[in-house]
Amino acid sequence: MNDAVVAVAGWGKTEELANAVAREPNPERTLVLTYTETNQREDTLRIFQKTTGAKRHASVTGWKAFQLHDIVRPYLPLLYPGIRLRGLSNRDVDLDKHPGGSDRYLTRDGDAYPSLLGKLTLDVIDSSKGAAIRRLERLYDSIYIDEAQDLRGNDLCVLERLLKSSIDVHLFLDPRQSTLSTAEKDRKYKKNYPNAEVIKLYREWEGKGLLDIRYENETHRSIAPIAALSDIIVGDELGFGPTVSVVEPRGRHDGIYIIAKSDLNRYVSEYGATLLALQKSEKYGISDSMNFRKSKGMTRDDVVIVTTGPIEKFLTSGTALRPASACNFYVAVTRARYSVALAVENPERVFRSITGKGLAGDDIPIKKLY
Repeated sequence: MNDAVVAVAGWGKTEELANAVAREPNPERTLVLTYTETNQREDTLRIFQKTTGAKRHASVTGWKAFQLHDIVRPYLPLLYPGIRLRGLSNRDVDLDKHPGGSDRYLTRDGDAYPSLLGKLTLDVIDSSKGAAIRRLERLYDSIYIDEAQDLRGNDLCVLERLLKSSIDVHLFLDPRQSTLSTAEKDRKYKKNYPNAEVIKLYREWEGKGLLDIRYENETHRSIAPIAALSDIIVGDELGFGPTVSVVEPRGRHDGIYIIAKSDLNRYVSEYGATLLALQKSEKYGISDSMNFRKSKGMTRDDVVIVTTGPIEKFLTSGTALRPASACNFYVAVTRARYSVALAVENPERVFRSITGKGLAGDDIPIKKLY
């Protein structure tokens, strides 16, 4: 049976995945997939902690490595006779050159272009006339995919083929954290399901009986005002529902703060917050800093976010963020347990606007500092 757990930031997706894998009766026939190397290491560690002493273990590997080794390599000759696969290219395809045949997918050395690996995998599956999927069915009873929102383009078509197989596919994802992509240059689904809107495709699959979706909206990371801010960033158009916090305030410097960008260093010095910026976070001269996308998976007690022009406009006038910007901002805000400071150009204007959005409670008000 296929299922997808759609969970808010801080619910505990990795922990739940590790527990589920540990319960598998045949771990040697269980495969865990995820896109980034960081998540592969984290999943491996969590699963190992749950299965210490076990003689048999599930395999953890990357999504692209799975495509290359389990599908493309064995069946590529059926699609392109005489072409040998070497590995994954460290550069991506130049679609402006309009390459054709195997040159569209592979370098002259036989390395697959990252963005079009999904389409190559799909073509190989079709050329094998089902043999590639039948081989996977002989190898695996269950496949778990962590951070499944990272799968994009034709990788989603490959995922659909897995959902139609006899393998039990278990997905863990938060579409609101769609900041990465397995297929940056693949145009498939790009307009119809950008970023968090990929949930629409999962709901279509559910409507076709390919999987069951379970929503988990309880965060064990962030206090209520931070959870409320994260909901406002995403909006309710996609029907995720409100985030519920089970985290108690610590009783000091809790909540959401508005500061001027000129006070960044002062704020970090006083409160020890981690600085998050859309890009080039190092230019602020603060050692504990990183870019939004790289902060994914991280938890900190306190963060200060350097807002972009569109984010400040969103805070002051309610102008909707573009899908990618909304996901980046959501990731940044949900890194924090107790406090989020928003560093803006016009703190007075932002403060007046944001306090009218219902974020402040009686116990933890939003404050403007300095």
